[in-house]
Amino acid sequence: MADEQTNKEVMSAITELRSEVEKKGFVDKDKIERLNTVLDTFEEKNQKLTVVEQQAKNLEAAVNELKEARLEAKESDDKRQAELKAQITDLEAEIARGINYKNSETPDGYKQLDEYKALNTFCKEGDRALSPELKVLLRTDTAVDGGVLVPSELDNMIIKKIIEIDPIRAISRVRTISGKSMEMAIRNTIPTATYEGEAETGADSASTYQSETVTPYRQTHTTPITKDMLMDSAFDMESEIASDAGEAFAFGEGNGFVAGTGFKQPAGFTVNATVVAAARVGNASGTAGKIYEDDIIALTGDLKVGYNPVYVMNRRSLAAIRVLKSTTGSFLWQPGLNGPVANTLNGFPYVLANSMPDEASQALAVAFGDFRRGYTIVDRTGMSVIRDELTLKKFAIVEFTMNRWNTGLVVLPEAIKLLKLKA
Repeated sequence: MADEQTNKEVMSAITELRSEVEKKGFVDKDKIERLNTVLDTFEEKNQKLTVVEQQAKNLEAAVNELKEARLEAKESDDKRQAELKAQITDLEAEIARGINYKNSETPDGYKQLDEYKALNTFCKEGDRALSPELKVLLRTDTAVDGGVLVPSELDNMIIKKIIEIDPIRAISRVRTISGKSMEMAIRNTIPTATYEGEAETGADSASTYQSETVTPYRQTHTTPITKDMLMDSAFDMESEIASDAGEAFAFGEGNGFVAGTGFKQPAGFTVNATVVAAARVGNASGTAGKIYEDDIIALTGDLKVGYNPVYVMNRRSLAAIRVLKSTTGSFLWQPGLNGPVANTLNGFPYVLANSMPDEASQALAVAFGDFRRGYTIVDRTGMSVIRDELTLKKFAIVEFTMNRWNTGLVVLPEAIKLLKLKA
């Protein structure tokens, strides 16, 4: 039922967007932008589905995370209750030691005082059980009247901003090695077969090859943290550091696979000299720095038949493409809402990579190709995690250093095509 409601919302937004585009007169650009924002909220689900189709495997469900979060919440609540009981016990002992017994002849005389009665009642039943006289003695908005006894509550989850990670690994060929480097053999040409007459001699011909040496580069980061933070934080900071490291590695490699220079880092497909030289130049009669439907369609003709291609662009370029139509009047972007079918662009799947350039003069804003054949990612086995408590021991600072080795490069330039927008 939820999926059906979501589909209705998406279709409503699509219908409204296309109705706005079809207008003959004034087009409300702000309205189009708002509708694109609505559609972008559902794009994550589509991107996951696209990756599933490309990788031919299921996405990992979020059920385990939810169970783990509930378990951590329960453990945190139990721990908090125990701490509160211990605090109350310590507080009673402190009151017993600190109260002036001038008006009492027995050590337990403090229990007859209004302050003790108010505190005891408040801790057991809350402020609703206090009489008006006792309420003036115990307040949460004044520290000396009891405000220090009311602790603030800390959310048991850290709210994290979304990090847009380029999913190039999901659509590329990934190789894992255990040595320093790997030799790759690439076939450049095939033999030439000729026709000959009867008893005539055929020409000699053979395939040609080349060798490519691939060396993974070290990807690293160090997080210093005080021992006080490790011991006293309400969160498992070691786990948080490890989790954040995973995101940092994924963000860095994704950006490198798209736009890396190749110098001590991956060589991105948008900077490969051969791929860039063969880029299609945008619509000559159009406005500079804009994507046109003719360019999106023509880009498919630059790729040889037999490849399994996918479009790659960022979400801002996708928003501009959603309103483009072919010469037949149909929109290039089509939602895939019937069953497990992803959205398509000009009949092909697409993935969103935030590192792809925005619409601009001479920008390489759209890629189209078979990345499993054209781009290879090489990982070296294992990741190094170093916990250093010695270097900054005088400051009680622990350093967590994490290293991994990988790289990426274009191995078959003809399998990847780029669209270069008009200058």
